Amino acid sequence: MVGLCPDMATEQHTLQPRVPTRYRYRWHSAAFLAAMFVLALLALIAVIVSSRAVSTPLLNEQTMSAARELSSIEEPARVALAQAGDVQLMLPVYQGQITAIGYHPVNDPNVINLGPHGRQMNDNLFASLGGVSGSDDFGYFIMGEGGQLGSATSSIDVGAPAGTVVFSPVDGTIAGIKTYSLKGACPDNEIKIQPVNQSNLIVVLTHVGNIQATLGQPVKAGVSRLGAVRKLDNCMEQPLGQFTYDAGNHVHMQVEALNSPLR
Repeated sequence: MVGLCPDMATEQHTLQPRVPTRYRYRWHSAAFLAAMFVLALLALIAVIVSSRAVSTPLLNEQTMSAARELSSIEEPARVALAQAGDVQLMLPVYQGQITAIGYHPVNDPNVINLGPHGRQMNDNLFASLGGVSGSDDFGYFIMGEGGQLGSATSSIDVGAPAGTVVFSPVDGTIAGIKTYSLKGACPDNEIKIQPVNQSNLIVVLTHVGNIQATLGQPVKAGVSRLGAVRKLDNCMEQPLGQFTYDAGNHVHMQVEALNSPLR
């Protein structure tokens, strides 16, 4: 009997049965089809999301502003921003929402010059971020005249995102509410407050929307809600915007002397 070659014996034990072609690539085909299905599904989702983003944006400015106003329950700290005689103007918005504070002239002989609290920030390195140098010391900017006459600190603009809740800056009574046209281009609202024990002075706020105050209503500084900061950047350029990271939406405040009945 002829002996087996050692090499041949080894080959018989190591060789494996040949897998038929139709089975060999079956798992490859399944993986390929699964991958194609996932890609197609992702593409479909992308198309749906893209179409929704174009037709019905979920996070536009109006939606965000409404949500901000409804969800905001924070009252501002009792911090005086400025003073006119015996009247102190307290924070009208929650301090965490302030973008910048600026003063500018007003063409009105009845306006009382304000004495700013805090420190001027125009030359500060971080001016573009809005100056807040402590919980009771808010930085402020002196803005350009913009064609207005009068003292550089005739009025104060407190910047905050549109929709931010506006609170009364003084204790007093709502003495007037009216709608007017700002520079003939932007519909706006004006609120007048008679401060407590100050029959000869009136505090005027403008750029307030969604009015919640009513005529004759007693109000308390930092507690009573007047409305919300109006969005004005869609109809006018706001000077405060040069000192903020946004368009400069704000609430405007000034104090006027009452030499005659309320106008």
